[in-house]
Amino acid sequence: MDDNDYTVDTPERIGQILRDLDHGLTLVSIRLEESGPLHTSALIRLDADARRLYLDQLQPPSLHQRIRPGQPLRVFATLRGVAVRFTTEVRQIVSESPGDLYECPYPAELQYLQRRETFRVHIPLSNRPTLQIQGEMHEEPIEGSVVDLSAEGMCVELPNEVLQDIPYGSRLEFTNLMLPDVQERVSGAARLANSRPSTRKGHSYAGCAIIEMSARLERAINVALLFYQREERRRAMN
Repeated sequence: MDDNDYTVDTPERIGQILRDLDHGLTLVSIRLEESGPLHTSALIRLDADARRLYLDQLQPPSLHQRIRPGQPLRVFATLRGVAVRFTTEVRQIVSESPGDLYECPYPAELQYLQRRETFRVHIPLSNRPTLQIQGEMHEEPIEGSVVDLSAEGMCVELPNEVLQDIPYGSRLEFTNLMLPDVQERVSGAARLANSRPSTRKGHSYAGCAIIEMSARLERAINVALLFYQREERRRAMN
């Protein structure tokens, strides 16, 4: 992949990216409606000759029972830390042990973020998500707002009196982080890497590197980065 690419629409490259994703029960997130919730599935296998991919049935069973041939599936995945998304549809439901699979054609196009180490989004003031952050030096969690976000870290605005008590390198637990296009609040751990004054009086920016990244948190951040990337491009065109 090239660092600046966003969309792939050539069959050969789409096939290559899907083969890179196909490394044994790759977890993916699926959205049935454009703005609906995300559901967990897995890429089970590919049929490269027929250009078909097979996705695990959705849970719970009541959700799986809604799926019919022709159902669009909006698929979100992660490839070496890069967020990948594409849309396909169910051609047929294949019964296998221990459960059903959705047979789908390869997508006509596929989108992905530029390399995560070069991509960081600044979040407008009106859209900044909040979280609760706590170190071992704190008796109670402190609320902060996320100023920018990448797949490896975030910048959080905190009151000066809170930040001055946190040594660089300190482990911080964060909870109750609600990201756009993600249905559940996520939590994790980070280390304080740096700080700088905020434009807001009495506050500073804390640069935090995410540590012990879980698959759930990584998917949530990548989904949010896709959202913010679309918003940045939309604002640039206005």
